[in-house]
Amino acid sequence: MSGSHYETREATASMARDRKRLMLIAAAMLAATGLVMLALQDDRSPAVSWVAPLPNGVDVDPGAAVTVTFSEDIDPASIGVDSFRLSAKGVPVEASISYDRWTRSAVLAPAMPLKSAMTYTATIAPGARDKAGNPLAAGHSWSFTTRGDLAHGFGGPVLVVTSGALPFSTYYSEILRAEGIGSFESVDLSHVSAELLDRFDMALLGEMPLSAAQAAMFSDWVHTGGDLITMRPDKRLAGLLGLEDQAASLNEGYLLIDTATAPGHGIVGETIQYHGAADLYRLKTGTSEIARLYSNRSSATANPAITVRSVGNSGGQAAAFTYDLARSVIYTRQGNPAWVGDERDGNPVIRPNDLFFGAKKGDEQSDWNDFDRIAIPVADEQQRLLVNLMNFMLEGKAPLPRLWYFPNGHKAVVVMAGDDHGTPSGTKAAFDRLRAAEPKGCSLTAWECYRATSWVYTNGGLSAKEALGYAADGFDIGVHVNRGCTNLLPLDFASMFSRDLYEFRTNYPGLPPQTGSRTHCVAWSDWATTPKVEARHGVRMDLSYYYWPGSWIKDRPGFMTGSGLPMRFADLDGSMIDVYQLATHLVNESGMRFPSAIDSQLDRALGPDGYYGAFGTHYDFGDDFDRQLTTAAKARGVPLVSVQQLLDWTDGRNNSHFAKLARDDSALTFEAFADRRTGTMLRGMVPARTAGKELYAISRDGLPVDHETETIKGIAYAMFPVETGRYRVVYGGREISNAGHAR
Repeated sequence: MSGSHYETREATASMARDRKRLMLIAAAMLAATGLVMLALQDDRSPAVSWVAPLPNGVDVDPGAAVTVTFSEDIDPASIGVDSFRLSAKGVPVEASISYDRWTRSAVLAPAMPLKSAMTYTATIAPGARDKAGNPLAAGHSWSFTTRGDLAHGFGGPVLVVTSGALPFSTYYSEILRAEGIGSFESVDLSHVSAELLDRFDMALLGEMPLSAAQAAMFSDWVHTGGDLITMRPDKRLAGLLGLEDQAASLNEGYLLIDTATAPGHGIVGETIQYHGAADLYRLKTGTSEIARLYSNRSSATANPAITVRSVGNSGGQAAAFTYDLARSVIYTRQGNPAWVGDERDGNPVIRPNDLFFGAKKGDEQSDWNDFDRIAIPVADEQQRLLVNLMNFMLEGKAPLPRLWYFPNGHKAVVVMAGDDHGTPSGTKAAFDRLRAAEPKGCSLTAWECYRATSWVYTNGGLSAKEALGYAADGFDIGVHVNRGCTNLLPLDFASMFSRDLYEFRTNYPGLPPQTGSRTHCVAWSDWATTPKVEARHGVRMDLSYYYWPGSWIKDRPGFMTGSGLPMRFADLDGSMIDVYQLATHLVNESGMRFPSAIDSQLDRALGPDGYYGAFGTHYDFGDDFDRQLTTAAKARGVPLVSVQQLLDWTDGRNNSHFAKLARDDSALTFEAFADRRTGTMLRGMVPARTAGKELYAISRDGLPVDHETETIKGIAYAMFPVETGRYRVVYGGREISNAGHAR
């Protein structure tokens, strides 16, 4: 190669480098100029684009994330306690402020939980500025009201005695609500007096220690005619209960209910599990055994599980559950607290089923809930036994009216819920199939039309316009929160959850706020982080408890959580979380034989077993599972509804109630309140006979009300439509006049 050729090549390369350098400098200058021009042009003021909780919101969780989202990024230094404030009745709430650039949101965190049933006002001052220094266009304020105490009732003949130190005792309020009983008052033991007890026909005493004076107070009240039901009672009550303490206990056992006599009529007649500890007693003469303790599925002990005894000459009675029913229900529904965070099924993702899975390699144990009894909703059956016992004890005093579980007397409901993992048209096609299959001229508000929920990724195939159209037609659409099938720390999950909600809201503006969720991969790293985060963001129903995998289920349809009812989650200490747990009972990838497994679940609810339930479902638009669900439900007249519909119903039913109960020789009177969310679908039930008298007639505000008699779990009830008004239930065959008075 000659020197001239080399020099020419070098000169050419040098010129190219110079040109590139000049181009980079020019680009930088243009960029800088653009930034300057942009800065000069950016004189637009930022605005508030979204707030949470929603303006004028009610029943807001006291731990809610009080959030302001801006139309553009805000300088975090301009957001502080002086510019973002929360107050109640003009008194400022001590709080800290954080800013999330990813969501352009400021979040106010109160130093203490907000008070129940209190109206708060949040204010963002104009001092907030964007990056260019432009102040907020205008200040913004809004108000919301927190929900009341979850343990509260609506007053009535039943007193629920709780202990602030033992929050499991407050869960009896949730058990009674789930069973349609709102006619109770909840009071902490420290406020219970003899004078207070005298206002009630019945008291339900949660597990808690008693002083000698408190034990004597309850004993005196029972001797004067009160009815007391105790849960794993203090040993000071053994004499009142007609029990002889054996100074021992049986953990994680079984019980067998005596179904041959009341109150066991209609309840399951096989041994079923309880969780926790049961104290061992011997029966004294005059005490009746309702259920017997078993050490395992087939080995009876000599010790009672549930008892009742008449006391004194005034009609008083004392009953005992030798275990804590509330603790047992919570553990049956939510799993083994000792397995929290334990990956047990061989899959690296920790899921709710790990809280139930026994056969972990290196730690072989029995499954938490017995699969030989998995077809039985064991938690629900024990709750229903409690209600039967209450009716048995109140016989001849004041019949206890209840509300039926589901609209229009339905015994089963299919909750259609799909997870759309980015399909181009899966949600749209499934929604359209439901509309095509529904009865002609159906009523959406009466649950006659077929509706569903679809949780989609933030960039789902459904367009924003299509989503709005389906939402307007009663379908439920939200984000399928995606944590990447990984186990996250609570703070990481909280951040990811809020960001997915934000991105979904940005991509699908105008949709109703999301109130239901099932996390992608149903990842569930601990006991209650997920529902607590959901509650902060207004999500109120979770379907992540997922009956899976097939190698564990082995084609056994049933109740992984022992329940077919939506009920609130509880934290490890037993305190309630305002998010309903609804199990996903019917899962397309569970390996069960379909549609026979669907048929079995529905037939057990509709048939003589009476295993009623709202059955959560999962499909992912990769097969025809949604069609199989539709076919099975339609053939049986079972509603197909969305998660939002079930949530609205559950909240409305729980807020509906009977109050001001009174009884004379021939009639029971009470006032009914029917929450608007129940429409005209609410059904009441009152014992069809009491004190040897048959129910003759029911009237509301003086007008006759039609009723039908049906035996539910061994008790004959008169079933009747419930609207707001004053009711009179006449026993003994006396006629109702048009004025509603017996004659």
